[in-house]
Amino acid sequence: MRLILPFLILVLSTEFTAAQSNTSSIFRFLETTPNARSAGLGGNHVGTFNGDFSLMHLNPAFLNASSSKTISASYINFLADANMGFASAAYEFEKVGIVGFGIRFVGYGEFDQLDENGNELGNFHANDIAITGAYSLPLTNNLQAGAALDYIHSSYSSFKSSALAVSGGLYYQDTASNFSAGISVRNLGRQLTAFDEQKEPLPLDVSAGFSKKPEAFPFQINLTFKQLNNWDMRIFGESERPEPLDNLFRHVLIGGETNVGDNFQLRFGYDHYLHEQTKTGKTFDLAGIAFGVGVNFNNITFDVSRNSYSKLGGITRLSIKVALL
Repeated sequence: MRLILPFLILVLSTEFTAAQSNTSSIFRFLETTPNARSAGLGGNHVGTFNGDFSLMHLNPAFLNASSSKTISASYINFLADANMGFASAAYEFEKVGIVGFGIRFVGYGEFDQLDENGNELGNFHANDIAITGAYSLPLTNNLQAGAALDYIHSSYSSFKSSALAVSGGLYYQDTASNFSAGISVRNLGRQLTAFDEQKEPLPLDVSAGFSKKPEAFPFQINLTFKQLNNWDMRIFGESERPEPLDNLFRHVLIGGETNVGDNFQLRFGYDHYLHEQTKTGKTFDLAGIAFGVGVNFNNITFDVSRNSYSKLGGITRLSIKVALL
């Protein structure tokens, strides 16, 4: 476990800091893409066409009437004993709106606890958890509004911290023109208890994006601008602000999705900020590239995605969604 710990921390840090800036913040696991469909499109898109309730952690307005009586689960195997899971459900209450519930959990496995002299003091476990309640209602036939409340808790041996956060968003979709758009504000809140006496900010993210399928073009294109609240998108080790054009593209997520028949989807995506974090410097490098597929069987949907971290390897996500009859 000691040998793989540095590698594990590096992989997790790049996954959880997709919106990281020079400002310190905690609970970075909140920025992890919640399902394989969105991961296959490159990351945290907030305006995905036909976005469903399992993306309510990105934009609570994705909750809609078609989400009712549906459950979903996603799983990520990072490395060794480190795993992450998502579970969510949605239900529409007549004359009230659509309510969603979700849980996000990260287990980092068991570690050796050492003192300052390297003497073993036993073992400890580390984990993060966030429990979410969300609500959404239609404003017009095409426009949905949503809000969510998160209770967040992290435990690393004897060090513990908890927080409350709220998120909100709007989502517009015009099915006839194959167009959708969304905007969201995520993780607005504060710590209730701190690991140390010093409280830290949560990973606030303001994102806006849209999705459009041009005529006679096979792919539904997704484009999202993340971290609009933070222009300076330096990567670890950069002392100076990047060039304006490079900095702009670090805020951009792009992805495409196409149907192959009635029950099969292909997806691709690209995250330039992730590319800058994990690239090797070679002419051809897949860092930041994502691929995914989806398969539908009646009321069950399976999604798989693979995101490249260059020499660090890649992360595979598995998701399943079931509509209960």
